[in-house]
Amino acid sequence: MKQLKFILAATFIAAAPYAIHAQNVPQTSQAPTDSAAADTTSHAVTPNIGDNIYDKIGEQVGTISEENDKNVVVTTTQGKVTIPIASLAPGEKGLMINMTKDEFHAAIQAARGGQAAR
Repeated sequence: MKQLKFILAATFIAAAPYAIHAQNVPQTSQAPTDSAAADTTSHAVTPNIGDNIYDKIGEQVGTISEENDKNVVVTTTQGKVTIPIASLAPGEKGLMINMTKDEFHAAIQAARGGQAAR
């Protein structure tokens, strides 16, 4: 089970939106003068139990059933999946992953070695 979590974490972090890794580089050589300007690079999301998770085209892929500081457990049609919060981003409908629903399900199946949901 731990191996499944690590494989899924790697898959979701690799598919995380580029905005997560983007840096806000000032157009001048001067550093920002206030801390608020320096904090604009983070895209922190606050997941809550019951929040829906959507794919990059707006299809619902699951619902958060558990959460902690670093991960959320998403209940899907494929079963429960633990994914890192870092792989979530704000979207038009709510929290999203940077994958399509089919890619998401394929990643789950690949991480489980092709086994069906339990």
